[in-house]
Amino acid sequence: MYDGQEFLRDKRWCLSRRALLAGAGAVGAAGLLSACGGGDSSAGPAAAAPGTVLAQTGDVPVGGGTVVDGVLIVQPEGGTFRAYDATCPHQGVRVGAPRDGVITCPAHNSTFAVADGARLGGPAPKGLTEIPITVDGTTITRA
Repeated sequence: MYDGQEFLRDKRWCLSRRALLAGAGAVGAAGLLSACGGGDSSAGPAAAAPGTVLAQTGDVPVGGGTVVDGVLIVQPEGGTFRAYDATCPHQGVRVGAPRDGVITCPAHNSTFAVADGARLGGPAPKGLTEIPITVDGTTITRA
């Protein structure tokens, strides 16, 4: 008879992805597999290419932000704009627009600072990746 620790160390009870997919069906198993991921499954750099117009300054509220083409554009204080890859570095889930100066990943509640994208808490191993932008008049463009 196994004790709890021996059971966890013994991998014989683990299902392969193929067995899980065959038994549960692709749709039901996909959620289970993504929830059990053990590494960084981020999709990489944000989708918007350099030179892409991302937003107008009026689209980004002071203290808040908006997600456009995989880029989170924020305005931490009036007239200051920054952009980050909207992909959480923990498991690649897209973060949402900030609330009360904090960017939150909806999957596991990793939190990041609006001002610099730094990790504040949660399982994310690092902060958000900054995306270079330019502001020309009222137009925000990926640099």
